[in-house]
Amino acid sequence: MAALFRLFSPPPVITAFQPIHFPLPLFSSPKIDTNSRKFRHRISVSKFGNFLDLNPESKPDFLDFDLPCFHSSDRSLFDVIVIGTGPAGARLAEQLSTRGIKVCCVDPSPLSMWPNNYGAWVDELHSLGLDDCFDRIWPLCSVFIDDSNIKFLRRPYGRVSRKKLKTKLIENCVVNGVKFHKAKVWRVDHKEFESCVVCDDGNEIRGSLVVDASGFGSTFIEYDKPRNCGYQIAHGILAEVETHPFDLDKMVFMDWRDSHLGNEPYLRASNSRFPTFFCMLCHLPQT
Repeated sequence: MAALFRLFSPPPVITAFQPIHFPLPLFSSPKIDTNSRKFRHRISVSKFGNFLDLNPESKPDFLDFDLPCFHSSDRSLFDVIVIGTGPAGARLAEQLSTRGIKVCCVDPSPLSMWPNNYGAWVDELHSLGLDDCFDRIWPLCSVFIDDSNIKFLRRPYGRVSRKKLKTKLIENCVVNGVKFHKAKVWRVDHKEFESCVVCDDGNEIRGSLVVDASGFGSTFIEYDKPRNCGYQIAHGILAEVETHPFDLDKMVFMDWRDSHLGNEPYLRASNSRFPTFFCMLCHLPQT
């Protein structure tokens, strides 16, 4: 296949804004004595222990679809075989099939919901025709440099609804005739004019092109030198709180403030080594 499809549009130009200086606190909240013994104890001791040790409850969730499945009796050659039905794999299958390309997706659980949360600039998903897949949109984003400096990013940002996004992509795949096979890929054999995906259930699927969208832990990609990939990880929780000092119309995109650490030297030193360089706080109002 010689055609190259442009699935994602380039990001628009972002206008830079100068910091806004506030002589007074931006939000009115009770004054906290950060030097008090009680406050310092609350920082160093928590009933939850380490934040990273929190173990959230996971409830399996699945979409309700009748997927057109691949049958072992089908010996035809697919144009493209996509390994994995995550956001990248499902979007690729949708876009290829829209153009009349014969696609088969291989995934052990193609209807299970994705575990990760996603956020995106609203204009980027709008350019992809996916702007109806948000469950919350903030018209402004704020970046806290310190307690007196804040930047506003006048570009709407939204939290993606995993269910809306996956439902839309899978629906379009079904309409476009994409076939699905519920299995794990065991290996991929490449021949001169075709490739063969061998699954753990014994089925073999033939295709002109195989796209690996199974994630960073894939074992199907061959490297000409030792693999040394870089990773970026964001860890977060969805918490319900009684009160907060934030503006519901603005999303806190980054927050470097550390006044809550008090004057304890060891806390300041620790924060200097491991700063909070990226913090997304999505404030969801009660409905």
